Amino acid sequence: MSRLDSFCGLYCGACLCNILKDEGTLEEVAKAMHKPVEHLTCTDCKTALHQDCSFVLCCTARGIESCAACPDLPCAEIIKFAGDGIRHHALILNNLKRIREIGSDNWLMEQKQQYTCPNCNARLRWLETVCEKCGSTIVPD
Repeated sequence: MSRLDSFCGLYCGACLCNILKDEGTLEEVAKAMHKPVEHLTCTDCKTALHQDCSFVLCCTARGIESCAACPDLPCAEIIKFAGDGIRHHALILNNLKRIREIGSDNWLMEQKQQYTCPNCNARLRWLETVCEKCGSTIVPD
């Protein structure tokens, strides 16, 4: 079963690739970009266990569900990732804190609500301010 939470605290349900995959349009996008689908997607790390991801390797070695359960949070690696200039990566420290507070299942429910348009119920991408489906302005929580 696919999971929409990651080891590092990203909500994968807000990833454009996951949204397009669920809508059945990812292949069309890949074809238009002249790229193989696998170059546009990632398999979620909780089921595929990316062997090249330092967070997967660390959490797996420690036997923990995510960085939220790590006593060393925030470590240098997670701070570096959160500050790497990719805007949605900056969300992870707050996400991991929230996962610690309410648990991953409750956090996933919150994230699903946060990344769903309140007007048309379309899925939203990270940091999106206007729904692409209906044009509604999205007000961040």
